[in-house]
Amino acid sequence: MVFPARYESLIEYVGPEVARLVVAPPKETSETFETAAQSIHARGEGLFVPLYAISGTGKTTLANSLRAFFPGSFTPTVSHLREVTFDALRETALEATRSSAANENKIIPINVDHRESDPASSTELAAIKRFLREPTVGRRTLILWPETTEAVAVDMSRNYEAIAGRSPIGLPANVEGPLRETWASIATHTLQLSNDVESLELMGVDPKDYDPAEFRSIGEYLRQISDDFTQQRLKLLRATRKPLRLAVVIVSSSENAGVLMHLTNSSKFGLLDSNALLDATKSSVVGRWWRDHRGLLTQMIVQLDARVFGMPPAVSIPILRRFGPADVQSDLESLGVRDHGTTSISKALRRSDFGKYLNGTVTPTYETRGTPSAVSSPAFQLLGERGFTAGKDKELNKAVLEGIKAFLAEDEIAASDFVAENGLGFVPLIPDNSFTMGDDCVCVEYTWRKGEFLANGKRGDIAAYILQKLQNYARELGYATE
Repeated sequence: MVFPARYESLIEYVGPEVARLVVAPPKETSETFETAAQSIHARGEGLFVPLYAISGTGKTTLANSLRAFFPGSFTPTVSHLREVTFDALRETALEATRSSAANENKIIPINVDHRESDPASSTELAAIKRFLREPTVGRRTLILWPETTEAVAVDMSRNYEAIAGRSPIGLPANVEGPLRETWASIATHTLQLSNDVESLELMGVDPKDYDPAEFRSIGEYLRQISDDFTQQRLKLLRATRKPLRLAVVIVSSSENAGVLMHLTNSSKFGLLDSNALLDATKSSVVGRWWRDHRGLLTQMIVQLDARVFGMPPAVSIPILRRFGPADVQSDLESLGVRDHGTTSISKALRRSDFGKYLNGTVTPTYETRGTPSAVSSPAFQLLGERGFTAGKDKELNKAVLEGIKAFLAEDEIAASDFVAENGLGFVPLIPDNSFTMGDDCVCVEYTWRKGEFLANGKRGDIAAYILQKLQNYARELGYATE
């Protein structure tokens, strides 16, 4: 949910719908621009108009909305962000005409909206004068120069009139924003359009609760509502947000942690090592991205307590035999894999690195296991040959969650909110598995791989996968936007 308080950010969220938020200025301001339009046509030359008003009055909105207020007189406003010279002004005006009809004769408003408190020099004023008398596009151009300091606006206006002659309108033009009685309506429509909702009850802030008389400008009024809206949103988020923990689990034929020992902290069980991850991905796109965000990588690992574990066939196969899809259970049964119930699953998990992470019986390093199982290893190899793509892994992820649930229940570890392949709700993340333990929300991301995937030759692939997951979490949690 958002509440843009300035025209520039409003355009970003609302786009063309911003026209629905535009309210005509008071009569005196409207008459100023009506006179300006008529004078440009009558004189056959353009007009320079410094605009003065305190910050937040609506100068930018007015400058960008002349076509909405006077559709018969003005084309859409264009911004001029270049230097102020004859050639640059002419190029801006010509660019504005390239999408219009050849016989278009409406006035082109050019808004110089990057020079507040930096008035035009005598050289720039001379360039403006010369351009506005140029016989093609200059003669039908209105140059607007917003300014928040009255003395600066007055001085610039006097200097311009000294070289160009008296203006047909009073300079600087004093901009009056929308009438105060319209402010609540503007704020209401801003909330509704920016968030695509009709009911303000969903927003937690109602503009009718704010007295416009207490604010100097509509900008101050909107910023106060926006600030309160933000605080309300943060309050709601903090009330529902839980600390996140992330575990990446690599399910493969590998019986031991293998290469994972080279990607994790040597003294903290399974905790990812940022330097090791980057060293292993020097030539990958995601590795290069994280090298430009090293500080964020460390922050994400620490904040998420991000860890990685392997899951050997001795753990995955009993879970799939008990909770897997019907076809997988049938295949495993045909291979002689028996279902020994949840007690067997809990025993296997309890001995595994991932199980020790879940029940808190951690050791400084990964466990080294013995001889591969004569039953589960061949069974997993068969599943690997059939493949884990095309959505098959999602059903397997659901099965593992059932195994985790049974394991935690048998070990009498309090946990709740078990969800597979679904959003968390309080943040825009969809982990493979998630569940609540204590105050934490544990997110588990699985990758199912055939063969001995934790062998040394896979170090770069594993590191890239982990970094991709961390990048997704950083983006979804709002720590990175690129």
